[in-house]
Amino acid sequence: MDFLILGPLEVVVAGAAVPLGGAKPRAVLIALLLHPGRYVAADRLIADVWGDEPPPSAVNALQSYLSRLRRALGRDAVRHHAGGYRVAAGPEQVDARRFEAGVAHARAALAGGDAAGALGAAEAALRLWRGPALLDVAGELFAQAEIARLTELRRVAEDLRVECLLALGRTAEAVARSAEVVAGEPLRERSRAQLMIGLYRAGRPAEALAAYHEGRTLLADQLGLDPGEELRALAGAMLRQDAELAPAPAAASPVNAVPPGPDRFVGRDRELAEVRALLDEHRLVTLTGPGGAGKTRLAMEACRGLPVDVRLAELAGVEDGALLEPALAQAFGLAVPTGVAGIAEAAGDRPVVLLLDNGEQLVAALAGVVRRLLAKVPGLRVLLTSRSPLSVAGERQYPVPPLPAGTAAVELFLDRAAAVAPGWVCGPAERAVVAALCERLDGLPLAVELAAAQLVALAPAQILDRLDDPRALVSPRRDVDERHRSLEGAIDATHRLLDGPQRELFARLSVFAGPFDLDAAERVAGDADGVLAPLTGLITGSLVTALPDASPGATACCGPCGSTPSAASPPTAGPACAAGTWRGPASLRRRPTAAARAGRAAVVAHPRRRAGRRPRRAGTRAGRSGPRRRRAAAGGRPELVLVPRRPHRRGPALAAGRARRRAGRGRGRPGPGAHRRGLPAVPRRRPPGQRRGDRRRAAAGRAGGGPVTLARAAVYHTLLLGLSGRAADGRKAGEEAHALAAACGEDWLLAEALISIGHVTWAGGDPAGAAAVLDEAIEAGTRSGFAWSASSARWMRAELALGAGAPEEALRLASLAVADLDEQDDVTGWLATAHLLASALAHTGRPGDGAVLLGAVAALGGRVGYAPERMDPVNAPGHVEAVASRLDPGAYAAALARGRRMDRAAVRAHLRALDRLG
Repeated sequence: MDFLILGPLEVVVAGAAVPLGGAKPRAVLIALLLHPGRYVAADRLIADVWGDEPPPSAVNALQSYLSRLRRALGRDAVRHHAGGYRVAAGPEQVDARRFEAGVAHARAALAGGDAAGALGAAEAALRLWRGPALLDVAGELFAQAEIARLTELRRVAEDLRVECLLALGRTAEAVARSAEVVAGEPLRERSRAQLMIGLYRAGRPAEALAAYHEGRTLLADQLGLDPGEELRALAGAMLRQDAELAPAPAAASPVNAVPPGPDRFVGRDRELAEVRALLDEHRLVTLTGPGGAGKTRLAMEACRGLPVDVRLAELAGVEDGALLEPALAQAFGLAVPTGVAGIAEAAGDRPVVLLLDNGEQLVAALAGVVRRLLAKVPGLRVLLTSRSPLSVAGERQYPVPPLPAGTAAVELFLDRAAAVAPGWVCGPAERAVVAALCERLDGLPLAVELAAAQLVALAPAQILDRLDDPRALVSPRRDVDERHRSLEGAIDATHRLLDGPQRELFARLSVFAGPFDLDAAERVAGDADGVLAPLTGLITGSLVTALPDASPGATACCGPCGSTPSAASPPTAGPACAAGTWRGPASLRRRPTAAARAGRAAVVAHPRRRAGRRPRRAGTRAGRSGPRRRRAAAGGRPELVLVPRRPHRRGPALAAGRARRRAGRGRGRPGPGAHRRGLPAVPRRRPPGQRRGDRRRAAAGRAGGGPVTLARAAVYHTLLLGLSGRAADGRKAGEEAHALAAACGEDWLLAEALISIGHVTWAGGDPAGAAAVLDEAIEAGTRSGFAWSASSARWMRAELALGAGAPEEALRLASLAVADLDEQDDVTGWLATAHLLASALAHTGRPGDGAVLLGAVAALGGRVGYAPERMDPVNAPGHVEAVASRLDPGAYAAALARGRRMDRAAVRAHLRALDRLG
């Protein structure tokens, strides 16, 4: 169990954060953590958490919070003795204590002459920070001394890091680091001295002296002081060009940011040598292949032994191209966002390899940024893992092949099996079964590892028998990201990156269970002229593999297969198509792979995903090739069915927000149930073609998936009808959605259904009925443990309460929703609900506080690109009017200005004060 206080409070158990409740329970836990190893009296805790004037219920509330913490963390986590309490946590379990130990180690190592070891310790310590220390109690008096102490120690660690960089001769990095510190604290003389030394040693003495004069001016203007003796002496030495300022010899200790692999690396010796050879020869190498092919592990192993600096940027969680350059800056150790120029300065001219992992969702942005980096940093080489290449000049693609099914794949299976079933012994008979299993899995490393994980409960023969069931291959490991928890998740992640024509073609190609040729693809697509472009996209996106010379025994997969050539002769589709060597089948329904059986060139596609459906099997053999038996229409056209992988964080409320945005762009008008407040402006009627598309998608949802899929399809069908102005139809669909959700036994799903029903009921002109349904949604969402669902329902319920003339009820509901959304770190939801809360404050006689909140929302929203008045043109202007009309212009402007100066922590403190007052 790890307790994290260097940023927002988190308690992590086995890699997962534990829910801790609201602000007060979190404050109680922090107060205990600030007294490590000691019992803290109840009176002291009450004084810390509630201040000098605690409420009469403070004792009971404290007991309730402590009980809640015990339930969340375990009975022995919070211990009681003689009227006091303590958290059972050693120093190694609290990030602040580990940080202090890391700084002490770095100091000792530097004093002992080990600058490289000191730098590693200092950087590891600084990586523990996730934000301002003790962020949850930033405004509380009891935490101020510890916040100040930890913050100053962080500055010391930053100075120590720069000192190490200077000692190692890494001048460019030292300049970049010290410039960051000086920009944030321009009066800190130690950091300014380090910046001057770095500039001087980098051959920039004029800039070094300019930095000195800037600091002297700031000290004189702001404090009326002269620089300290050390800074003055340093400036004098630079004017004399003192030999003592000469740079230290550079140390040959390259940084390698690639972490060690947790599992043994199996069966990739040839690929490892090929990738390293490519990286020696080319400055941009991209490892391509489907999800689960082993691109990341191969790239990391290739970089781990390199004798140059290696920087790692993990891009899987970066969806917005605007965040790409800051993510790359972090890879080079830059703590503040910067662009290519700043990264180039930090990299300098030394040899460096930048490993960009999982970049497929950013290929357009990456193409430009990588080209600029390669132009500005002459010693840079880039190794990218992506399901799609960048397709830029100078790029060398390396399709990562699967493991040979009979050898390396079996070795991988046995290695991973030993971790989950240490007592299992694989005899000759079972080894043959494992080999058959790996062959059926096409040697795909992820599939093999998922199969090996099932040995906890199944024998290899049982695993082989269950491959048709997608639930048979799901990882139980907690350290595996969602995309690699199952084969379906891996393919879903790729499918989401396709454009419309590619998705449509991929859905139509799902009738094939094995290899097919271009003529067959054109026939099922029904558009011979429009197939090649999306087909090429599917090939480059690693969902279809082109085999130049398919054999009768070719195995189908959604990427490079067992017979796929290596990088020496990568698979290609274009030349074969242009040469006219494709041969069509005599009968599409009966013999869709006739060309492959004849030994002709063929495109091999994996048919196990029908655009969102579960996989038929992890690997499909050519002997089973042929069209799917199940067809959505007589013509054999499969429908596109999208199955969400998990509950959406915003669900129906998000769709309603999209309708508001459409209305704000003038693309809708009020529906039949809209009154002055609440409902989004939506079209009264939809074009016939669009309505047919809605019916088609709804039918597709009903045709596929299990109970949860059916229930979610019904929920969104209900919402769709409500947003289309068809409230009566929506209520009928809502009854079906409610019944299906209730049958699933999932409260989060029931809450989503009730929210959609509340929306259509409101749209039908029955606000009282909508309020009752939304109250049920709040209860179901609260039971489910998913705070977002309860918060969505409270947001809509608060809007209804304001419209019904019940502002106190709206204030209560909006306050709860704001607190929950803030705790979930749902920034846009928090901003939208805080905007509503400002209106509720004005309606309850506190317009000044409402104006402060409006100012804060405007400023914080501007930083993340969210403006409530643009996103909700129906309700948001009314919220602003409710506040502004109750204040004179001067007071309103002053309150807005005060709010604009607030950060999130200050807004939290402001809301806590309001809660205590009201």
